[in-house]
Amino acid sequence: MPVHTFVAGQVYKRRTDIHAVYSGQSQGGISTPAAHPLIFLITGESGSNFGYSDRFVEDGTFWYTGEGQVGDQKMASGNAAIKHHKESEKTLLLFSDINHGQVRFMGEATYLGDHTEVKPDKNGNLRKVIVFELGLDTDPDEGGHTGDEPATQESPSVIERGMWKLPLDQLRQMAMEKPPSQATPPEKQKRILRTRSEAVKVYVLRRAGNNCEACTGAAPFLTPKGRPYLEPHHLRRLADGGPDHPKWVIALCPTCHRRAHYAVDGEAFNTKLKAKMADIEK
Repeated sequence: MPVHTFVAGQVYKRRTDIHAVYSGQSQGGISTPAAHPLIFLITGESGSNFGYSDRFVEDGTFWYTGEGQVGDQKMASGNAAIKHHKESEKTLLLFSDINHGQVRFMGEATYLGDHTEVKPDKNGNLRKVIVFELGLDTDPDEGGHTGDEPATQESPSVIERGMWKLPLDQLRQMAMEKPPSQATPPEKQKRILRTRSEAVKVYVLRRAGNNCEACTGAAPFLTPKGRPYLEPHHLRRLADGGPDHPKWVIALCPTCHRRAHYAVDGEAFNTKLKAKMADIEK
């Protein structure tokens, strides 16, 4: 079964929906529950009081300020947990604080890099803060929608639009590209991971053609672009050191996708899907 059931765009109560279920630190912006493979990140307007300025930037990444309200921030505790979440096989979950103890789920995040900025601490003294550069997947199993609209196969990036025209074998090579090493310059890391993630999504949908890769039934309808509507489903997160890998992503019709997440036999169904993928991606 999935390690969490949060849906991008939906509002949750931090105390009852997060900490009562998963435990972890109930104060501050970073919560690292010991018994679950999750790290909760909370962003919001209140952080500006401590020199935080979390934000999206032009390349689509989300910049998230580390923890530590006084003095230079250190790469330790929650900050280190963010940086090494892949090695520890933990998923970053980003939430936006909307006051009164409520938070809105923004999506799963992936650490791409970090840098330091000079900002005032809560006493007004300048200090160095750690700014994490995160790739944000607003809904990794729904093609990027935020809860109020269908999976967005029709609002792709410029890079993704070109991928629909590539030969399938070439697209698969892009999806299989080796994840960047820690020695790779940060900008190149982000470019490789973002391109690879988009290539995986397009490759899986094109690999499936017109049929669900679980029940083999035809896609329920065509999108405005004339493409069969199917939804990528991740059988395993953080595979192969990167955000995605073709052997762990399967294209499902909406019914099979909901079954994988919410059915009483969901765990057994996902096990069967993994066996199917072994044949699909030999």
